[in-house]
Amino acid sequence: MSQKPQQAAPATCPSCAEPVEPGDLFCGACGHDLSVVPAPPQDHPTLTMTGSPEPATPVTGEGV
Repeated sequence: MSQKPQQAAPATCPSCAEPVEPGDLFCGACGHDLSVVPAPPQDHPTLTMTGSPEPATPVTGEGV
C-alpha cells in the first residue's frame, strides 16, 4: 500500500477562521492583524521529569 503525502491544511484566520493566503498581513474578512505572532501554548506536563526516581521504601516485614 502506498502512502500519499498529506497536504497541509490551508491557513485560516485565528479570529474568524476564514482562509488566508501565506503572505497576508490582515484578514480580508474581519481585518485581524495576521502579523502578530501568537503566544505559545502553556505546557502542562502530566509527569514531573526530575532525572532519577526516588528510592523505593524498603519492606521491613514488621507486623507480619
